[in-house]
Formats: sequence, structure tokens, C-alpha cells
Amino acid sequence: MKFKLKKLGLLVGLTLAATGSAAADETTGLTDDAIKIGVMGPFSGNASSYSKAEIGLMAYFQMINDEGGIHGRKLVAVQEDTACDPAKALAAAKKLIYQDEVFMLHGNSCSGAAIAIKPDIVEAGLPWIVAHAVSDTISVPPVKNIFHGVPTGNTNGEAMAAFVLSKPGTKNVAIVEHSNDWAHSYTNPARAYLKENGVEPVAELVMERGQTDATAQVLKLRQANPDFIIGALYEAETAIFLRDMKYGLDIPVMGTAGTDLENTLKRVGDLDTVQNYFVLHSYVDNLDGPLLKKWADMIHKYYPDEALTNFSYISIGSGVALVEALKAAGPDLTRAKLIAELDKIKALDTGILSSPITWSPEERRGVKSSAVAGFVDGEPTVLKAWGTPY
Repeated sequence: MKFKLKKLGLLVGLTLAATGSAAADETTGLTDDAIKIGVMGPFSGNASSYSKAEIGLMAYFQMINDEGGIHGRKLVAVQEDTACDPAKALAAAKKLIYQDEVFMLHGNSCSGAAIAIKPDIVEAGLPWIVAHAVSDTISVPPVKNIFHGVPTGNTNGEAMAAFVLSKPGTKNVAIVEHSNDWAHSYTNPARAYLKENGVEPVAELVMERGQTDATAQVLKLRQANPDFIIGALYEAETAIFLRDMKYGLDIPVMGTAGTDLENTLKRVGDLDTVQNYFVLHSYVDNLDGPLLKKWADMIHKYYPDEALTNFSYISIGSGVALVEALKAAGPDLTRAKLIAELDKIKALDTGILSSPITWSPEERRGVKSSAVAGFVDGEPTVLKAWGTPY
């Protein structure tokens, strides 16, 4: 009998310990006055310009803290560098989850890095809001703890193709892209949209990352004679491509959300080279427009020396959604409560993104459309379609 009682007591103890561990997991990263949030981004390397997305997000967190936080808690960003490299991203994610013990993750530029860390984050179960990387495979099929807070590749690819076809007389379209998943996340849905509208690409060319000359691509494009070019290239390669296009091609180019209009102008050095370049634009206004001034002032308050680009604002919209969900979850916060409230976000106008955010258990891609920006009469202009201001 004593042996049975001891055995029963041991089982009860193990059960209580397991229950306590589960409860601790739900509140890991929480204290009475803080919520620890892991913010990963490429703070070094040749894609470090994307880290402006994480800087904008962290500035927003600081603004919320200055306003009193959420239910008495401050948002504490724990920053880790991924260098836009899958291996480094995996190490950063594991450090944040198991060493720093953050409550959730928010941020992440570079789709390749985000895809690499996805299995570990799914296994760990903590909430993850992807605020910059665009590959649909990050949030499709839907996973309980992963939320996309920007237009994904599918949405962006369709938006790119729709804008291209909105130019009167566009029949022949060419594609120039990197050979990685990031580029394909744009060009594959763009191809599908073109095909649905009876258009097959007249040329499909590869320009790899790190390539410093686009002469071969430009010569092939000259032979194909397209009306419009879709370019899925990172910033450095975009600048090289546009420079080499300048000698012999006068064709509009539609770029991705991985490039920035003003920053591309700085890279190439003259307006003539970018006057026919258009990029996806996720915001309600120009970068220096009145509707974005609030956010520009916010970033400069906390990062006075920060040079603002298109990337500076992209993560703030999902930050607004996070704050709404944290408020709704109440002071007795858990990871499960936050996930439940994020799933209740519906048609949220963030005041910054050109499309509202809506999440549900069946659809974790929260932003379903995008505007486009280009130089009109030498001035950056937000467009709904060719020749149509936003």
C-alpha cells in the first residue's frame, strides 16, 4: 500500500511539474513590467539596408513605451543579426528562443532566412509576426503561431503584373530575376497573372546576386523587344541592371518590394536612369508625404541619424496590429491569448500601409494588396495603376 501511495504521489508530482512547465512556456518572456520581443534582421552584410525595417519597428515600440506601454508592460526589443543568411538566422532564432527566452518574435527581413528558421519556430510555438520577408511559404499553409504582416510574394507578384498590364499597349513582357526563392515568390505569381490575362513572357532571364555586369541580359532584352520588364532583383543588382539598361534600352521596369525608389536613385546617381523604374509601394503616401510625416518624426526621435528609405516604415503596420492584439488580450497575457487576439484582427487600418490587415486561422497572409511608386515629372508618386495616382 505504501509503495502504491508513493508511486501515486510521484505521478501527481510529475503531472504538476509538467503542468507548471506548460504554464511557464505560455508566459516565457513576460514580467510584471516587460514583454521581451525578439527582433531579427540583417544588421550586417550586403542586405543590411533591409534592417531599416527592424529599426522602424523598434522605434515604434519605444513610442508605445513612452506612452505608458501596454497594461503596465514595456515592449523590450532583443535584437539579433541574421545578415540575411539562413545559417546565421537559425543561430539567432535559437538564441532568442532558448537563451534570451523571448515571449515572441517580430521582424525578419529576407525570405531565405525566414524559411530556414520556420521549423524551429513552429516547434517552439511562440508567436511570430513576419514583418518584412515576403515568401508565401512562410505562412502557407497556415500555422497556428505564424502571422504575415506585409504583402506576401503572391500578392506582390500579382500587383506587379497588374500594374505592368495597366500600361496601355503592353503585350510583350520580359522577366529578369535572381534564381532564389525570394525572387520566385514575386515572379511565379506574376507569371500566373500574366498567363490569366493572355500574356506569355517574351524573355525570362537570370541575373544572380553579386553579379556586377548586366550586359548579357540587356543584349538579350534588346532582341526580345519587350514593352515592360519585371525585375525581381535585390537593390545592388537592380542599380547595376538599370545602369546597363541606360545604354540601349528605354523600357519601363517594374521592381519588387525588395528595392526602394529613392535609395535606388541614390545608388545610380541620376534621375534619367530611374525615370522609368517603378516599385511596389506598401504605404498610403510618398515617403516624405504628409501622411507619413508622423512616422518619420517618430523614427528620428529615437534614431536621430537614421536615413529614411522605403524599408524604414514597412514593419510598423504589423507593429500597430500587435499593439491592438496585446491591448485586447488584457493584463493576464499568455502566448495563446495573444495568438487568439491576432486572429481577431479584421480590416485594421494601420494608418501607414496602403491595405488593411486581416488575419484568421485559415489565412495568415494579412495584407492583400499593394500600391506602386514611380517618378512622375521627376517626383516620387504613389500610383494605383499606370498614370493613376493613389
